[in-house]
Amino acid sequence: MDTSGQSTLSIVSFIVLLGLFAQVAIGLLRTTDSRRPFPWLAAALGLAIGIPSLLQFAVPAIGAALARDPELTAHHGQWWRILTAVAAQDGGLIAALFSLVVLIAVVSVAQWIWGWRMTLLLFLVPSIVLNLLAVFAWKAPGGGSSFATDGLLASLCGLALVALPTGIARICAGLVVVIGGVLVATNDAHGIAILLGTAFGLLFGLSRVRRSPRST
Repeated sequence: MDTSGQSTLSIVSFIVLLGLFAQVAIGLLRTTDSRRPFPWLAAALGLAIGIPSLLQFAVPAIGAALARDPELTAHHGQWWRILTAVAAQDGGLIAALFSLVVLIAVVSVAQWIWGWRMTLLLFLVPSIVLNLLAVFAWKAPGGGSSFATDGLLASLCGLALVALPTGIARICAGLVVVIGGVLVATNDAHGIAILLGTAFGLLFGLSRVRRSPRST
């Protein structure tokens, strides 16, 4: 299973994914309070992940200490790498900067829609699950924030499928699921993050809709 996200299909899919997400985000934000508090969680995650991600290009030992390493994790007890791999970008400086911008944008939207606690949960869980799979099932070293970002992004698409009326945003959310399926079919691990995030979004979205006064 490819975890790098550097294939042509993966790059093109991610660009399309962002365009579809923009439509989903617009649709979801229209259903919430128009007041937008400062997205402090996005700022905090941006700093916590961004600082080591960028410093590693000046001090490679930082990336080596944080990155996913199946041998060191499975046989030498370095379990922290399952968490810290999110801050070890492995696609070069330009890719790292782009990933950080996308991370801040997606987490900001998610915080306004899900709230900070659910956003943090839906950011961390896909990353942890995919990094565990990468270590024990695929034996794939590396790192990056894309698993976390893709999962969180897709969770909002899952929410849109149950919370939005029929329209362009809901269609775009459905297309995100299709992209996830295509990536899984072509052995790209990011597809699993997308489908996992969508499943969480559907689950929590259904719960939210049932609790909504408008649903009674």
